Amino acid sequence: MCSSVAAKLWFLTRRIREDYPQKEILRALKAKCCEEELDFRAVVMDEVVLTIEQGNLGLRINGELITAYPQVVVVRVPTPWVQSDSDITVLRHLEKMGCRLMNRPQAILNCVNKFWTFQELAGHGVPLPDTFSYGGHENFAKMIDEAEVLEFPMVVKNTRGHRGKAVFLARDKHHLADLSHLIRHEAPYLFQKYVKESHGRDVRVIVVGGRVVGTMLRCSTDGRMQSNCSLGGVGMMCSLSEQGKQLAIQVSNILGMDVCGIDLLMKDDGSFCVCEANANPFQEPKKQKQTNKKIPREKTFLLPPS
Repeated sequence: MCSSVAAKLWFLTRRIREDYPQKEILRALKAKCCEEELDFRAVVMDEVVLTIEQGNLGLRINGELITAYPQVVVVRVPTPWVQSDSDITVLRHLEKMGCRLMNRPQAILNCVNKFWTFQELAGHGVPLPDTFSYGGHENFAKMIDEAEVLEFPMVVKNTRGHRGKAVFLARDKHHLADLSHLIRHEAPYLFQKYVKESHGRDVRVIVVGGRVVGTMLRCSTDGRMQSNCSLGGVGMMCSLSEQGKQLAIQVSNILGMDVCGIDLLMKDDGSFCVCEANANPFQEPKKQKQTNKKIPREKTFLLPPS
């Protein structure tokens, strides 16, 4: 069976889950496309078969031969578990076929590993906390002496951690040594200078198409360093200085992101430094309803006028 009508916008994900925010993104995109009379299709990666026949790239979905392709594909894959040999292969295939992906494969990879993000940002004048990391999976203990120049307490993060998990504030070398025996070493860790004045709080900046569409102050409620809402933190809409907005936009541009969440740490002098970048920004429903509505609606900006 062949498709005869091009869906102008696809939503591509690993699975359509009933839980928030996956279902909310899908609902909002459908509503936006209906409002603007755009063709829409939700596609699950497991349904896709990639083909190269007679030297040409092709695609089948659930046995259906696709002959007309979307102009824009909104990608939602969990970055901590992105696999180059599966997820990125599908994204590369679509991109090679002329589809415009939000976000592009390389942009997603730039956010998969926290140290990769900093590698991309280094050399561009972006304020970053001093950060060390290492190659291999078993070198954590060897880094204890190397990272001492960052001073204690220091931040220790799994480079593929998410939602504030696998993040520690190491008190001293003994604490680091204890951590080396307790943590899982499936991915390297990074060691980072502690920004004390931003303990338990940061600003999540949502950038879509090079514009700031929402800002949220996130605060810990239990004294811990992480302010993630998934760990019990609370968030509220907030204003942001022009300096903060321009920094978030600069980071988004360097990483090649169409849609992202940039987390900024706050300094006592009112300036900011970059904490992390997220390729799948979406706040929890009770925390940021207005921005949640904006993100999916803004995701059609790459489409030409109807």
